[in-house]
Amino acid sequence: MKRILALSLFLALFAAPLYFVSAKGYGASGCGLGSIVITENKKVHQVIGATVNATLGNQTFGISTGTLNCETSGFSQKEMEQQIFVHLNYQSLEQEFAKGSGEKMEAFASLMGCSDKATFGKVGREKFSDLFNQNSPDSFLERMRAEVASNAVLASSCKI
Repeated sequence: MKRILALSLFLALFAAPLYFVSAKGYGASGCGLGSIVITENKKVHQVIGATVNATLGNQTFGISTGTLNCETSGFSQKEMEQQIFVHLNYQSLEQEFAKGSGEKMEAFASLMGCSDKATFGKVGREKFSDLFNQNSPDSFLERMRAEVASNAVLASSCKI
């Protein structure tokens, strides 16, 4: 009898909240530890959830591993990784694209699936003013994807 009571208590305290969170998904804060800990969908709670996700860096872990309410699959996961990388490294990418080389630019080329990093850097340097003219990571990423798709050499060496 004590085991049944203990099992019921355990399910009520730990398993049931996880079920409701997974059934509900997550709010504006996105997936991550914040979506597990903060289940309310009010603005204040979502801001706290987003802060927890960003402060502890667990959202990137969740996206990479498919845990913490982060369900990703193939193509969308790749795009999300690119977006996160660009947002975290935008200023460094801007400096390295101006030079046409650099560690973060090469890492970004790898995330874009580009095997020819020299051409990636050369095209990035040539199109620098177009890529960075709106001073926005999202705009840069969108323009870089369009540039890779329209450039014959990059289109053949990159897998986007």
